[in-house]
Amino acid sequence: MVRKGSLSASLMVMSMLLLCSMPTGAAPAYPAKPVISIVPFSAGGGNDILLRLISKYANKYLGQSLIVENKPGASGQIGWTALSKARPDGYTIGATSFPSMLLIKALRPETAFGHDDFRYICNIQIDPIVWVVRADGELKTAKDIAEFAKANPARLNVAGDGPQSNVQLQHLLAAKTLGFSTNFVPYSGSGPALTALLGGHVDIAVSTVSASMPHIESGKLRAVALFHEQRLDALRDTPTAGEVFGVDIPGVGTAIRGLAAPKGLDSAKVAILEEAIGKICRSPEFIAEASSLGIIVRFMGAAETEDLVRKNYLLVEEYKSLLK
Repeated sequence: MVRKGSLSASLMVMSMLLLCSMPTGAAPAYPAKPVISIVPFSAGGGNDILLRLISKYANKYLGQSLIVENKPGASGQIGWTALSKARPDGYTIGATSFPSMLLIKALRPETAFGHDDFRYICNIQIDPIVWVVRADGELKTAKDIAEFAKANPARLNVAGDGPQSNVQLQHLLAAKTLGFSTNFVPYSGSGPALTALLGGHVDIAVSTVSASMPHIESGKLRAVALFHEQRLDALRDTPTAGEVFGVDIPGVGTAIRGLAAPKGLDSAKVAILEEAIGKICRSPEFIAEASSLGIIVRFMGAAETEDLVRKNYLLVEEYKSLLK
């Protein structure tokens, strides 16, 4: 016969063993809350447009919202510094933009981050550079721009991201190749630079295609030269710089955009983010909307993006002297 006290003790021991065998504090599936994405430029620029478009589809493919947080200043240095110092838990990621991220470190060695301070998730877009003018302005073509600049050294006011940005690098290479000089007026992003052009504060702007497309489609601005190897479907009537001038002007300023996290983010979370963004980029609805905005989608996974960063590093080293 089992004593009542012994039975109670046995049940207590079994209960304790059962509780010990149960999982405690199991981590919730990632992501369990909204993810913040830092955009290191002002609203209305190419990086901002891309990330806000991606965020529209985040709930469907990632299972959580993607919240865009603009941190403009110093050609992206402020935002990328904040990203590099964020907790690597997968809940703070940010927009990448090459060659800009590499130019900052190459030209400002004291910068708090380097390209190896990030975990690259994916690449999403390539965004070539264009010269744009006001539709009602005196400068009508790319040849008008070059002729005025040659006749009036350093008097043509050119708005763009900067200082020491990818768009300034592209413009300086064009100016050097074509033999003229201008006055480059830096702004905190493509949005403010284009606003300055629309307001008549500058003569032309040098901008990414995606940032200038809304103004081109509205009829307020006109793209007169594309710094790319071939014309784009979204700008069928805009000639390449090579077509206009008959010389090769490499597209060194082409913005190559994607996403990165602070160094230290574990591979499992990188894979989840890479897969979700890949699904967004392959979805018909995203492709259609991106095309309407002039966004050229070039999705690359984490490994390909790491290789892309290395290639861009070599490109920056070749042309960075133009910005010094």
